[in-house]
Amino acid sequence: MQEVSRFISLDLAADKELQEVVDMAAVACQTPVALITFLNEDTQYLKVKKGFHVDSFARDISFCTHAIQQSEIMVVNDTQYDKRFDNNPLIVDGKPVRFYAGVPLITSKGLALGSLCVLDNQPRELTDKHLMLLKILANQVVKSLELMVRLAEMEKNEKEVLEQKAFIEDATFRLRSFFESSTNFHVLLGMGGEVIDYNKTAYNFVKAVHKTKMKRGDLFLQYVAPSFVSTFIDKYHLALQGVKSVEEGSTEYEGREIIWWDASFEPARNNNNEVVGVSYIIRDVSERKFKEQKIVDQNQSLLQIAHIQAHEFRAPLTTIMGLMDLIKDETDAASIPYLQFLEQAIANLDDKIKNIVVRIEDGVIK
Repeated sequence: MQEVSRFISLDLAADKELQEVVDMAAVACQTPVALITFLNEDTQYLKVKKGFHVDSFARDISFCTHAIQQSEIMVVNDTQYDKRFDNNPLIVDGKPVRFYAGVPLITSKGLALGSLCVLDNQPRELTDKHLMLLKILANQVVKSLELMVRLAEMEKNEKEVLEQKAFIEDATFRLRSFFESSTNFHVLLGMGGEVIDYNKTAYNFVKAVHKTKMKRGDLFLQYVAPSFVSTFIDKYHLALQGVKSVEEGSTEYEGREIIWWDASFEPARNNNNEVVGVSYIIRDVSERKFKEQKIVDQNQSLLQIAHIQAHEFRAPLTTIMGLMDLIKDETDAASIPYLQFLEQAIANLDDKIKNIVVRIEDGVIK
């Protein structure tokens, strides 16, 4: 029934060729009604018609239901003498249908769609020429319908292709825009290490450092710093095996400041999730490294200053401790309570300065 629905969905009301077929069938057979009908599971659709103003009705009262069950034309000269149509509610011009002749519309694949039929409200007989004409017209209807379906499918497919193309072009544009706008060095490498694609950042960097224009198909290894070649090869082959990795380091190019970077090697996959290359991305982290180093240097300076100051604090404390020893030798320290408190305070302060000095020296060493 899904196949039939493709034909039912066709807009046939304005089709001049099929209307002419229906008109010709009515005139040739001298009947007031001629129809091209389709049937699905429970409904008969009157798609092209003459002398009838109903668009559809229940299949169980349809004459065509019986017509499509045979390969040849079905003729009922007088329905009063055919028990299949006892009490059939179909009427033509206010009177019950008394005559029916229908040719099944069978596609080239053997699918019965409906029928080309003629009806009258009075008994009638058709000659062999009439029957032959109906068969020829029905055959023409089937060919026209199949052509329409094919054209409709082609238009649908073409529309889908155009929509898919537009979607891909839009996605490609957005991806390319993102790719090109990145400040990271980004190169897509093939299975043999060849350059498949690159962004402007990568192109401009190679041009500035290597004094050459990188192009697709180049072996990328020629643009890798000698000190990094061995690591690059190892990480590249890991990516081809589906393993992502990241490497950090620095490179000093002639005539340029040292560059700190982190490089990622990621497997590039196709729609079947197969690895087809390597996405190689380098991020310039020099600014971050310089800031980190600046903080380290500042901390070292502060530690050194603190180290000096701690020793400066300890010098007078040592003097005070020496004086306390002289006082203790000249007097009975036990008889003077404040000397005991002073001695205890000096000892506590000495311990704290020692701890500070140890921690500062550890920090300076680190």
